[in-house]
Amino acid sequence: MAPRVMFATLKAQPGKRDELKAVFTEMFAVSESEPGTQAYNLIEGDDPDTLYFYEQYESQEAMDSHMAGAVLASLYPKMGEFLADGGAVSGTLVRGI
Repeated sequence: MAPRVMFATLKAQPGKRDELKAVFTEMFAVSESEPGTQAYNLIEGDDPDTLYFYEQYESQEAMDSHMAGAVLASLYPKMGEFLADGGAVSGTLVRGI
């Protein structure tokens, strides 16, 4: 089975990108220990209020497990006051290096 990937865009409230970014600090240690998580990358956009995530999982099951995790669920209320907008797309990796 080909890896599953997700790209997420998080638009912070004006001037709140650093606060939004800090919300995810604890998620990196969790992601490193999750079976099937191959990449979990937070990227600062050139726009001063935008963050992006690139995530890669060995399977849909691994992605589902990550998304259903208690730590991730606990972050949603914490990011609420800093988040203006966001969205994500996911798909199957066709080719990579």
